[in-house]
Amino acid sequence: MFDNILSGFSAILAVGPILGIIAGVFIGIIFGAIPGISCIMAIAIMLPMTFYVDPIIGITMLLAVYKAGIYGGSISAILINTPGAAASFLTAQDGHALTKAGKAGKALDMSLFASVSGEMIATLVLILVAAPISAISLQAGPIEKVFLLLFAFTVIGSMAGESIPRGLLSCCLGMLFAMVGMDSITGSARFTFGIDELIGGFTFTPMLIGVLVMPEVINVIRRRKVPHHELAITHSPNPADNRISFAEFKKVFRTILKSSGIGTFIGALPGLGSSTAAFIAYGEGKRTSKKPEEYGKGSVEGIAAAESANNAVCGSSMIPMLTLSIPGDDVAALLMGAFLIHGLTPGPMIFFEHTETIYAIFAGFLITDLFLLGIARSGFKFFVKMASLKRYFIFPCVTVFAFTGAFTAGQNINDILVLIAFTVMGYGMRMVGLNPAVFIIGFILTPFLEQNLDQAFAIVGDDYMRFFASPFAWVFIVLSACFVYSSMRAKRKASKVPAPAEEKPA
Repeated sequence: MFDNILSGFSAILAVGPILGIIAGVFIGIIFGAIPGISCIMAIAIMLPMTFYVDPIIGITMLLAVYKAGIYGGSISAILINTPGAAASFLTAQDGHALTKAGKAGKALDMSLFASVSGEMIATLVLILVAAPISAISLQAGPIEKVFLLLFAFTVIGSMAGESIPRGLLSCCLGMLFAMVGMDSITGSARFTFGIDELIGGFTFTPMLIGVLVMPEVINVIRRRKVPHHELAITHSPNPADNRISFAEFKKVFRTILKSSGIGTFIGALPGLGSSTAAFIAYGEGKRTSKKPEEYGKGSVEGIAAAESANNAVCGSSMIPMLTLSIPGDDVAALLMGAFLIHGLTPGPMIFFEHTETIYAIFAGFLITDLFLLGIARSGFKFFVKMASLKRYFIFPCVTVFAFTGAFTAGQNINDILVLIAFTVMGYGMRMVGLNPAVFIIGFILTPFLEQNLDQAFAIVGDDYMRFFASPFAWVFIVLSACFVYSSMRAKRKASKVPAPAEEKPA
């Protein structure tokens, strides 16, 4: 493995990959810092631009967008109390309190250092454990993979917010659209309704952009009369209030290590995501803190706990995706689509079929952290200005990029129609409470399920009990049942918790 890591660094330390990483870090921070544009939107918009470059360049750039975008969300959370995602909610509490006290620089510094620390720890874990897990996974045959994928669908359907039935429905809807076109096994046309253009199925990129990106543009148009935040940041005259000293970082380093471990573990479990990691790490940090009363009121330690945990998920969420073809979260699902587009099929064989490429991507993970640290630290003022851009400048550009990317995917004008159709569908899904990200994951995983299910039936023949002869099958059946039960129990508990009473004015 050490030789593979060295060859990965030699492949990534070239002009093309380095420029791709730098561009990805800039784009990720900017998109993450602008309220209303999420990390997943940034990756969806950038994906078509990677079609014509080497996979090492394209995928490392998307991963840089991912990592930098997760960190960038803390900028708007700290400065204007507008978290771009649920994972930044806790950062907003403590960070904005410091901003109001004139210590925005200290909050931004702590967020950056904790983010980079969490990401690097999770990346090291990814490098060390992914290949051994893949070697074990190679022992699984088609029957085991069928039950593994059924477990994946159960996890994915359960991760879709408050309603498990809506999550499962979103997943099933994605599976249905994945079946449109020619059957890869029998060659027969399915759900084409006599339309020849549908024989090849739906093009992934315009569908992705239509479901995930354009509905957000429509939401911004609907909220066009809502006043835009103007950044008015006051700075303390004391330079020590605008930066993190080594002594302060040393005090919270133990919290960063612990929270990074929590984030790494949570990220490796499919379906839990960065929000869960941030809340668990923040609660654990508060429980063991010497000054728990400061949490939520401007605690540097609180920022460190939340940011190191939610950024650690970036690296560890790739573990189930690369080894088992199970996306750890919605962004990992999008990146899984990028891998497939570049001819890299996630799963146990990827470490044997594309060894040099995978370890180059791992090396790019680590180098991205260094560039993120340098670029973000030196460009705080620039990124703050970008975060204050008005929406009517930003979203017309997003729309142009979306339509250009949809056409670039296949050089086919019909893909524009696909984009428009899925924009309407994606907006409708949001209106009725369905989850577009889960829809995308169902769309991606269905071909794998079909292929393995066909092979499994060829193996068992008429003896269907052979499906349950493998101990791996029973393991995944039990895991699926336990996951559904625990999800329903957690949501039942959450529904019984009374809403917090409004504080009365003094």
